[in-house]
Amino acid sequence: MRKYSLALLLAAPVAGALVLATALGLLDKNASYRSPFRGTAEARTPRDRALADLEAWREKKEQEAAERARFLASLDTEKMVELGKEIVAGKGLCFVCHMVGPEGFATSGPDLAGVGERAGSRVPGMTDVEYLAESLYQPKAFVLPGFEQEMPSVRDPGIALDDLEVLMIVAYLQSLGGTPTVTPDTDVTQYR
Repeated sequence: MRKYSLALLLAAPVAGALVLATALGLLDKNASYRSPFRGTAEARTPRDRALADLEAWREKKEQEAAERARFLASLDTEKMVELGKEIVAGKGLCFVCHMVGPEGFATSGPDLAGVGERAGSRVPGMTDVEYLAESLYQPKAFVLPGFEQEMPSVRDPGIALDDLEVLMIVAYLQSLGGTPTVTPDTDVTQYR
């Protein structure tokens, strides 16, 4: 038993020295630094690190913008309907309250079957696109008789859809009994 105790007593200062050396290395301002944007470790000052990270962040944002532009260039109405259906069933959380005909079991919101056909005649003077966009952005603007207004705006936290996602949902809803007419260039942001 004493042999093990003596070994622990001798090992403690060595371990303490390793911890201290590591801590001093981390505190050294010119220590090697690994950027979250670049995989290489470099000896730099804090200012140099910040400037390099800012440049890497800018490059990343430019790449994201280029990817988005390529995505939008390849997007058509048919693809928007497909993606809109995925958003409705997933991130949009629409099936928590709505159903589409026999699909689903939620009844607190109106059945969406045929909404693409009815949307243009719900509110006098509004097109189907205007009505659907307003219903998503400002659900309190028109509440279907027989239903309470419980739907949150799709921009609220918890759902937080962007304008392109809303446009894709509009395309999908138009396809439910109607013909989708929206394109990636359709502007629905005035109904926010």
